[in-house]
Amino acid sequence: MEYTIYYRNYLRYCNYKCTYCPFSKYKLNNNDLEKDKIYFRKFTDFLKKSTDKFRIFIAPRGEVLNFDYYKSGILMLANLDNIMEIVVQTNLSGELKWLENVNKDKVILWTTYHPDETGLEDFYKNIEFLDRENIKFSVGTVGVHENFDMIFRLKEKMKLLKNTSPYLWINAYKDEKNYYSERDIKLLTEADPFFEINLKNYISGGCECRTGENVFWMEYNGIIHRCWQDRKNLGNIFKENIKDMKVSDGCRYSRCTCYIGYTNMKELNLGMIYKKSLLGRMI
Repeated sequence: MEYTIYYRNYLRYCNYKCTYCPFSKYKLNNNDLEKDKIYFRKFTDFLKKSTDKFRIFIAPRGEVLNFDYYKSGILMLANLDNIMEIVVQTNLSGELKWLENVNKDKVILWTTYHPDETGLEDFYKNIEFLDRENIKFSVGTVGVHENFDMIFRLKEKMKLLKNTSPYLWINAYKDEKNYYSERDIKLLTEADPFFEINLKNYISGGCECRTGENVFWMEYNGIIHRCWQDRKNLGNIFKENIKDMKVSDGCRYSRCTCYIGYTNMKELNLGMIYKKSLLGRMI
């Protein structure tokens, strides 16, 4: 059987300080770092021993690719026969040379550009490295008003990449109602032709969804939930067989607002758009 696991780590820390992100408020300490290392290694050991196949999305509480144990864990996982794909969300602020040795058929970087935290040229140099090393990746940013100019500058800059034409996606800012004017939406759709897919909040109550069937959200300690929004405890992956945790009933929530949620709604059939990788947000 093949499963998709969204792995949420223990450590809450990011080296960036974006005002809209809750993880930017935490400070790094050695105790939390050691706990996070132990939990992640337990997860990778589980995957190594499992007879099931997996697609993995590492959805950190901040940034994790600055830590060596994630790099070594990803390198190991990508070489396992039962790991089909591994996607990591990252701001690309760390050292990237380790990626030269990664299994490039399986690893995808879900990269995020933060104009307030890094210069355009510095970020471009990093994605240029990914392009040169044939690392699969997509590039994303949050569509707040103050980012509009830099979004288009980045899109223009990305045309200089020699090997790939990565998808530039924009996450709609949804913390304020009616945040976007019609002109804003039209403008952002020019940068990301699928922006309006993310802009919508989908009616999901009772809808069929792959979450709970072969897609699960996993906490660092092994607790399994249906998705990031549904906090019902389905079991513990370290103590029980994942096939016994399946739920086939429809979604228990009225709305689905996040890419890692609504892309699993069967009726949307978004795999027809994100053909290269639905998990990696690659078209």
